[in-house]
Amino acid sequence: MTTGSVATGPDGAGSGRAAGPVTTATPATGAPGGETPRRRQRLVAGARRHWLFGLLFTVGGGLRLLLLYAYRPAFEFSGDSYAYLTLARMHQPDPMRPAGYPTLLGLLAHTDRLAVVPLVQHLAGLGIGVALYALLLRRRIHPAVAALAAAPVLLDAYQLDIEHFVMAETLFLALLVGALVALLWSPRPAPLACAAAGGLLAAAGLTRTLGVALGVLALGYLAIRRLGWLRLAAFALLFAAPLAAYASWYHSYHGQYALSGGDDAWLYGRVAPIADCAQLSLSPEQRILCSPHPPRDRPGPNYYVWADTSPRFQLTGTEDHRNELLGDFARQVIRHQPLDYARMVLAEVGHYFVPGRHTGYRDWPDGAWRFPDADTPHYFHISEPLLDFQEGHPARVVHEPAAGLLRGYQGFAYTPGPLLAVLVVLALTAVGLGLPRPRRPWPRQLWPRRPAAVDPPAETATDPPADAAAGAPADGRADAAVSMDARGTPPDPAPAGQAAGARSRGRWPRRAGRLARPAIQEPVLAERRRLGADCALLVALGLAVLVVPSATVCFDYRYMLPVLVLFPPAAALATRQFRLSDHGRAARR
Repeated sequence: MTTGSVATGPDGAGSGRAAGPVTTATPATGAPGGETPRRRQRLVAGARRHWLFGLLFTVGGGLRLLLLYAYRPAFEFSGDSYAYLTLARMHQPDPMRPAGYPTLLGLLAHTDRLAVVPLVQHLAGLGIGVALYALLLRRRIHPAVAALAAAPVLLDAYQLDIEHFVMAETLFLALLVGALVALLWSPRPAPLACAAAGGLLAAAGLTRTLGVALGVLALGYLAIRRLGWLRLAAFALLFAAPLAAYASWYHSYHGQYALSGGDDAWLYGRVAPIADCAQLSLSPEQRILCSPHPPRDRPGPNYYVWADTSPRFQLTGTEDHRNELLGDFARQVIRHQPLDYARMVLAEVGHYFVPGRHTGYRDWPDGAWRFPDADTPHYFHISEPLLDFQEGHPARVVHEPAAGLLRGYQGFAYTPGPLLAVLVVLALTAVGLGLPRPRRPWPRQLWPRRPAAVDPPAETATDPPADAAAGAPADGRADAAVSMDARGTPPDPAPAGQAAGARSRGRWPRRAGRLARPAIQEPVLAERRRLGADCALLVALGLAVLVVPSATVCFDYRYMLPVLVLFPPAAALATRQFRLSDHGRAARR
């Protein structure tokens, strides 16, 4: 609003004489005529702040659109995809695969279009990238670092490829990220958030049984952080209840409490290549499971699980009896050959961290997860003919040159194994920095005392206390909540020079003749402990994702994809841990 004193004549023209004040209205900031300057400034500032993530998100979305056009209607993996589509029409638990992903397919079946499945999964992949970016921004990670942490799931060609399959991996990944966001969003997640995380991890366990192990690790994370019994109980209840209900349903059909019944067969396939039957106490029936070939000439685990000539298909009796024989055989191998078994598992876990994409004759071939051309053998890559929701067989369509562009992109656009190793090292370093400092092992009198500060003059009755004048509680301890922002995390540390200047000017309260601890130090220490625990959780989940399949199934690059949403965010959180640690060292100087 502006005021003036302009007099007007009868015709409305200004005469130049002074008159009473006249009020002139300025345009309202919320005027509907267009963008206001303030709104434009916010948009420009947001674009500058998030430009890198916007670029990565746009490229990731464009690649997914290209993939939807190049390969239609979807990829189907031999065996698994057929089974999932068949289970989507059934209402009973499968002996080999839990019902989480078939439930999603049952919902999508109402569209009667198989192409909807990869479309939904590609949208989920983009949503995972957005969720990770938002979580890291919430944790005060620099936008560029947060964008780089979300880049693998947005741009990795193998991730794009698996999203196009009628497979459970993308749903499992979305549920896992949802649980992590619920757990890591706030310093003390609400009981409702803990319950949501438990429910999402239970759903992940019903999608891939690996999710059960990840849920147990998350439960340990809540216990270590000591967030209270209510939060721990809420997570445990919502995690255990769906699994128990499904196990009871499984029992009603198959006579045992389990989530799936193929574990014994998989474990037999895992140990058969190294089994030394001379060290085992086997029944005559179990002797059939021994291979006549020396270990170096034996095929890989998939032969022993799926091949018609596998020894396991020579067993007789009921399915439960055969599974019992397989499980006992596998456990004896592990018990009598622990070093051979551990060496095999560690070698396959280490395989994920080597450069390039190389597979051995016992591994699942990497070519199964590469974009095919029209001449790629169907049995090697995808099922042929395809199966849709109505048990029809739609034709597979490959559009060139779009498919060729994707094949060329996959030749270099994947997350290198050594980079994953570097991310793990960064995260583990942050875990170490977040551990509580050990107490001094020697007597206190051997520790050099700090020079005592000069005591302030005695306060009179009319003068305010020195602590009150400094804006801190009278006992010299600052309330941690004052130094926390709306996110529940401490503000970015001030430069060391500013902190030293404040200390020299006596702005921090005095107590017992010495300078009290800075008010921001306690919140910073709490944040460092929290960052260490969060990095430990993400690294533990990522290593479990690699170790469990290597110990129970086989080596397959498909199994490493979940680490794309675990190791990069852990390393991003580590960058803030390093920043807070540098501030702590500067303050001690």
